[in-house]
Amino acid sequence: MTIKLKLDVEAAICQKLTMILKEQIGEQVETATAQVVGDTIIVRFKGVLPPAERMMAKKEEGMELIKELKEKLIEKIKPLLEQTIKELTGAEVDDIHSSFNPETGERVEVFTLSKDLK
Repeated sequence: MTIKLKLDVEAAICQKLTMILKEQIGEQVETATAQVVGDTIIVRFKGVLPPAERMMAKKEEGMELIKELKEKLIEKIKPLLEQTIKELTGAEVDDIHSSFNPETGERVEVFTLSKDLK
């Protein structure tokens, strides 16, 4: 994959996944960055907590509730995420690893693929 093509794929991933998060689970993403590294795609979303969830996250109980909710929501849209990555890269998604931190309002999605995108 050439540098220009890699940058285009990374930009398309950010744009499409940001749209999916907004439309499917209501997350408004402030910034998104993606990196293609061999057979892995790492996508980092910043600022995904709306004001009400930011207020809840100030207490431990609120953080736990938000984290549980976000985990359940992302599980529901994993098939859509897999399909989108396949359409953008031509590679099957072997696995998705999700992490959400209610303290920072960041979400990280790691996609492991069936082939190296080089």
